[in-house]
Amino acid sequence: MTMKDKSIGAAFCDAAAVIGGNARLGIVCAMDVEMQDLLEQLRGVSVEETYGFKFYEGILEQTQVVLVRCGIGKVNAARGTQLMIDKYKPSYIINSGVAGALNKELRPMDIVVGKDFIQHDFDLSPIGYAKGCLATGDRSKPTIIEADDSMVKLLADVSEVVAGEYKDAGKVLVGRIVSGDQFINSPEVKAELRDDFGGDAAEMEGAVLAYVASCANIPCAVLRVISDMADGTNNESYDEFEKKASKLSAEIIIELAKLAPSNR
Repeated sequence: MTMKDKSIGAAFCDAAAVIGGNARLGIVCAMDVEMQDLLEQLRGVSVEETYGFKFYEGILEQTQVVLVRCGIGKVNAARGTQLMIDKYKPSYIINSGVAGALNKELRPMDIVVGKDFIQHDFDLSPIGYAKGCLATGDRSKPTIIEADDSMVKLLADVSEVVAGEYKDAGKVLVGRIVSGDQFINSPEVKAELRDDFGGDAAEMEGAVLAYVASCANIPCAVLRVISDMADGTNNESYDEFEKKASKLSAEIIIELAKLAPSNR
């Protein structure tokens, strides 16, 4: 079955419409390997460099996009996302890439669409805040940033279709993504993040990207394909799965871009 053959229904069409018309979709990737396949499919590309970030404008399938590689980590993600918002004013932002599995049911090449996000390494617990609380709101709970419901639905539906056609793809999960400035590579830390925050996947950018976008009232979503088990096992195959997972994540974004009409 292809996207053309699939009946996506009224709700799916409504979700796709939010990035249509004159809208511009912002896509943020942390690494070159995550951005490569998207950049290769971009047409009519113009490039502008600002404060060390290269922003690529063009048409991805039927959608106007601006694409940037922000670099690894929360500060880089925050800088790249805020610059994109200030300079290009995207209607929606999607963060595409790879992550480590925290949920025991996940395996490499499974797909996670983030419904909400926590910065797991933000820790003011010595002065009375819960771990993950950004010193705003209820100090007894971690600060949870939510993704845009329509984009979560859209990404999940497209992911299901792509997963059905992509031989290496696994299952699709809509779940919680936790972010911090560390590569999770320990069964003890993995268990802690699962127990403390209910995380399904761990990475280093999504939660702060969602936070920056929410502060600017820009709807966002985060797509992750599992590249490793976040526990130190099978590290020898990480590079292989990183490439495969990045390619699958890009394929999903490309399929999503076919749904929205360009005004060019």
